[in-house]
Amino acid sequence: MQYESPLPSEAECARATRRRRRGVERCDEMRMRWRWGILGLFALGAGCNTLPEWFLPLETLSNSWLLKWNRIAVDASGLDHTPLQPGENRVFGHHLGPTRASRAMAIVHIAMFDALNAVAGGYQSYTGIPPAPPNTSMKAAVAQAARDTLVALFPSHAATFNAALAEDLAAIASAAARDRGVQVGQAAATAILAMRVGDGSDDDTPWVFSNAAGHWRVDPINPTQQPIGPNWYKVRPFVMTRANQFRPPPPPPIDSVEYAAAYNEIKQIGGDGITTATTRSADQTFAGIFWAYDGTPSLCAPPRLYNQIAVTIARQRRLGVVEMGRLLALVNVAMADAGIGIWEAKYYYDYWRPVTGIREADPGTGPSGSGDGNPLTTGDVNWTPLGAPASNLAGPNFTPPFPAYPSGHAGFGGALFQVLREFFGTDYLPFTFVSDEFNGMTRDNEGNVRPFRPRSFSTLSQAEDENGQSRIYLGIHWIFDKTEGIAQGRRIGSYVFANAFRSTN
Repeated sequence: MQYESPLPSEAECARATRRRRRGVERCDEMRMRWRWGILGLFALGAGCNTLPEWFLPLETLSNSWLLKWNRIAVDASGLDHTPLQPGENRVFGHHLGPTRASRAMAIVHIAMFDALNAVAGGYQSYTGIPPAPPNTSMKAAVAQAARDTLVALFPSHAATFNAALAEDLAAIASAAARDRGVQVGQAAATAILAMRVGDGSDDDTPWVFSNAAGHWRVDPINPTQQPIGPNWYKVRPFVMTRANQFRPPPPPPIDSVEYAAAYNEIKQIGGDGITTATTRSADQTFAGIFWAYDGTPSLCAPPRLYNQIAVTIARQRRLGVVEMGRLLALVNVAMADAGIGIWEAKYYYDYWRPVTGIREADPGTGPSGSGDGNPLTTGDVNWTPLGAPASNLAGPNFTPPFPAYPSGHAGFGGALFQVLREFFGTDYLPFTFVSDEFNGMTRDNEGNVRPFRPRSFSTLSQAEDENGQSRIYLGIHWIFDKTEGIAQGRRIGSYVFANAFRSTN
């Protein structure tokens, strides 16, 4: 297969230079970054630990100040999921779980893009703030917008955000341009925060469990779990018209042939390999953990993972500042709406997880004692899944504390990868990614440091499928959770792409 060299020609450099707005790279920067990328690839081939260009420090990139705030945002969410250490002066859990984390990231990235777009122009404003006056610093506008939204969302982290803002503002030579940028950023942040007041995200009505067969119950291995997101269907969507706009069809009845096929698949492959035998391969186990990010310390929930993937792909595609900001806004808004739509379906169908379905399959088991009524299934009251990894924790692995159908991972991933397909116009976007589950620092629940292990994908669809399949490998989802979750996420991603941050040209 022939690959076209990404090294820009003189003509391409000239066109890029003519097109560029503030912050878009010059020709010499483009070439420098390409050469660093090739050197990184050769070093990898030689067995070194040098990373390819898209993993280089942000300082090597012309849009580093924008990506800096994306990283600050997603890492704030990671820290938000990390229990406090003695003497640490912050609050644990401002926005715990995938739904709240996705909402927070959408708010931050809307503010960042609207501030950027007020200066650069070219796209519809989400909040409706007016264009910036001439000679306004885009860097100041974005930094202020990010800082203000992050302080509102994670107030106990304010010192970190204030220091990052001060650093950015100090680097801007023109005081007048800086001050105008600050005003634009403040306006963008104020606007989106006001739009989300009373959006339904604070509803804490308790969930009422059903004892009937087929209905979700908390993980019997971790019985102190509390439901996450039972009222999230009440949250006002960012772009969708209503929470159930893309609700998937019902899952298969538990006495059906389709259910039995999914049941027997997960029963064989999803076991922990200790209490319960498994047919899962070592590579499948690796894939299951690679995609996890199940709300554990430092890793956060899936929205952090998918932001990292979006940035990885966007960096290797050498996006300029405006397009990078737009892509991150699209990705995060699509995930926020996916969280609303998926959690609406989860609690609407209230479908049980494999650990419950397998342990309660036979008559005489479970609170109702009825079993699943399926002649093609055989229960196992001790069946134990590999489970979502308790990374950086000391407790057991677990099944997430919300209903199975559809899969949140599959849905968030479907939204992400569909936005990427729409944005770049292709599914063929090969990329290599280092998951924080295997970054050479994260520990398993026995205290062992997991190795540094990049994983490569040829297409977005390949990554999207493995992301969904990873939940089957962990024994925490049925196959139809994956397929319908991806489908729902894709529909939401396409809808957001078609209706938000559109070109005004």
